[in-house]
Order: sequence, then C-alpha cells, then structure tokens
Amino acid sequence: MTSFDPHSTRLSANVSADSNGACPHCHQPIKQRESAGDFQTTLDKLFPNAYGLEEFVFETKQTLVPKGFYPHVNTLVCVGLCRDEITSPFEEEIEAMWGQAFICGSLGGMLFCGKTGFFAAHHHAPSNGFFIYYCFTHIAIDHEGNVGAVYRTRSGMNEKTTACGALAAFTSEIASNKLNLTFNEDDIEMSMLKKHIVRKTNLSTDPTKAPNLFEVTMAAYETITMDLERHVKRDAEEFKDRQYALFTGVQIHGPNGSDHCWLGKASLLIKGEFSPLVLSANPTSQVQTGASTKSH
Repeated sequence: MTSFDPHSTRLSANVSADSNGACPHCHQPIKQRESAGDFQTTLDKLFPNAYGLEEFVFETKQTLVPKGFYPHVNTLVCVGLCRDEITSPFEEEIEAMWGQAFICGSLGGMLFCGKTGFFAAHHHAPSNGFFIYYCFTHIAIDHEGNVGAVYRTRSGMNEKTTACGALAAFTSEIASNKLNLTFNEDDIEMSMLKKHIVRKTNLSTDPTKAPNLFEVTMAAYETITMDLERHVKRDAEEFKDRQYALFTGVQIHGPNGSDHCWLGKASLLIKGEFSPLVLSANPTSQVQTGASTKSH
C-alpha cells in the first residue's frame, strides 16, 4: 500500500516499493534516501508559491477580465514555450481559456521568432487590441526530488529522460569545459540559445564555477523576460492604444504527469509604461489545485 493520494499530484517520499523494489508508479528502482529529497520539498525550495497549470491560467483570466481582456472577444494570446512535447499541457490550458494562440517559442522557451515573428503576431489584432503573453522555460523534478529528471510514459519510455534537454546539454557543456558558442547552421536554435543566454545574463561559463541546471534554467527565464519586454515595448511605441499583459516564469514537470508553473514576473504595459500585475489570488495549493493529470 503506497501513500499516494489519487486527489493529489504528490508522491510521498515514503512510498513503498513493489516486490521487485521498484516504484509502483514509474516502475523504476527506489533509492533509499531522506524524505527531504522528495518532489514537494524540492518544488517548495526552488519554486515557492508554484501554481498548478489550470489554477494559474484561471487566475490570470480572473485578474485580466476586469481590466478589459476578454477571452475569444478582443484578446490575442501569444505563447512561448519549449518545443518539448511535455510542455503541451500548458499550451492546451491557455488555448482552452483564451482561444488559439500565436506560437513564438523555441528550444528552452527562447523567443527566437524575433522582430519578424512579433511583428506578425501584433498584426493579427487591431490597433487598439489586447495582447497576453505566456512565455516560460521549463524544468522537471521527479518523485525523488531529482532536478531535471522526468518520465515520458506517454511515449512508452520507462527510463528517466531530461527536461529541459537543451538547457541540460548547455549545463553539461559548461561543466565539461566543452562550451561551444560558435553559430551552427545545422543547430540554429541550440547555438543561439547558448550564445544569447551567456550574452544577456551573468551565467558563469567557468567550468570550475559551473552552474547547475536550476541556475541555467533561471538564466533562461531572465533572458526570455528581457527579450519579451523589448519586443512588446517596440510595438507599444507604435500602437499607443494597445494593452499588453506579460507573464514569464518556469513550467515544472512533476511526478505522475503533473505540471506546475512558477510565476517569475507579471506586468502590464499600457501607454508605453510597465506596471506590476498582481494576480487576483495566491496559489491555494501548490500541488493539489489545478495540476494536470495527463501522463507525459
């Protein structure tokens, strides 16, 4: 008998192994470790006040509707997530709430659609239109609290994989002193990801002070936020009657196909001025409320 609660996405650290010593949910061997290393503890430590996806998207709607952003009526939503298929529950929640989205994300959630991509999106709404941007990088935390580890059971894989794979590869290059910042036409997004994050942030590329995956992920979040604000600000200078809501942060893939998101920054841009945007409610439960139950 395990301590797994079917109404929660948390897998307790004292979950019992089956007769073969494997986790009954992911079928992987269970390591004997302290309970402080479980998913919930790691989530709370690295991403305090994380939301379930459904809860987060709902709260953004509750916050924005009183400000004139109406789903399926006057608002264009733009989504920037990693190409990884396990980010799709986030996009699905957003589109279910706001309608079809303009997709502007690349590997790691980077916004490499650039000026042309944003120009296209901004011409899909009137000069006095409303825009919402959800631009998030991503990371995984498994039931043992291992950062970067995720099971993709939906594709038939039983072994652990990595998320974000691109950011993990970047992290590994730095640690192994093999970082290559040369532009590669056969690997455009990955070569740009590394070069852009290094140029935009204070991320260490010294292998003796190599960042971990969490630190690289946060550098990606910072870069995405800066890029988004720059592109949107440019549009606002031309279309002064438009209103923009910007949300950036980190999507977190948890055990049993659960998904959460950490909101790093939320802001409104009206008449060329940014102002903080506070959601109508804080997350009521980082694990139980609104988390996706779809398997990866």
